[in-house]
Amino acid sequence: MHEYTISLLFWIAPVVIISLFFLIHKTLKPVPLKAMLLNLAILTSIGFILDLLFAKLFFTFPNPSMTLGIDIRGIPIEEFAFYLFGFWFIILFYIFNDEFFLKRYNVSDELYVRFAGRLKRSVYVQVTIRSISVFLILTIGATVIKRIINPNGMIIPGYFIFLSALAYVPWIFFWRVTRNFVNTRALLFTILTTLCISIIWEVTLALPRGYWNYQHGAMIGAFIPCWSNLPVEAVTVWIFCSLIILSYEYTKLMLHKNND
Repeated sequence: MHEYTISLLFWIAPVVIISLFFLIHKTLKPVPLKAMLLNLAILTSIGFILDLLFAKLFFTFPNPSMTLGIDIRGIPIEEFAFYLFGFWFIILFYIFNDEFFLKRYNVSDELYVRFAGRLKRSVYVQVTIRSISVFLILTIGATVIKRIINPNGMIIPGYFIFLSALAYVPWIFFWRVTRNFVNTRALLFTILTTLCISIIWEVTLALPRGYWNYQHGAMIGAFIPCWSNLPVEAVTVWIFCSLIILSYEYTKLMLHKNND
């Protein structure tokens, strides 16, 4: 039946359409293109590695007939395509809004060049006590809640901590440097669109049809019954993942500095 394979069109189709738009109109500049490709290569590689290391701790794949039947260490190949096109969609959709649909709020290249020229090597990455404190509070709070409402399985809410750590890497390291360059409206629209697509995909197809499911012992323990017991962590996945835009903006800034 290969339903999981076909459903990846939720991500592949908009990637193809937006890519064709940029090709036809020739509006995508070299720096955003390079930044997108660099981030896509790095993030996809990290996603593949983490999938191989942690997927079985957090997920189950109850209905193999939904996939092509090609597995890598027991993980359907569709999971890896999901990482590739999911990340690609987020970055490309943000670029589309930043460079075209919401271009009015785009930061000009001149400001990137001007700021990059003044940027000292010592402040390329800035870690703040506040950012680390927020991550620690989330981790400790989620662990306490799990011990109260879902004591079975892992001692800690592994999936939530996993997501938080990945999401906060760009936020902790890049926010202070890139915050003045992020197109906030484009970012919020990207988060909202990604969240809507992912929830519709997961709630109406993935969980009911058995593309994948969750190891409940690795979750905080808060589930949404009317959404096939979707864990709350799954709702936050794409909010967290959208923070990769900070990494994209940081790469743009570094590329402008090297071109200066």
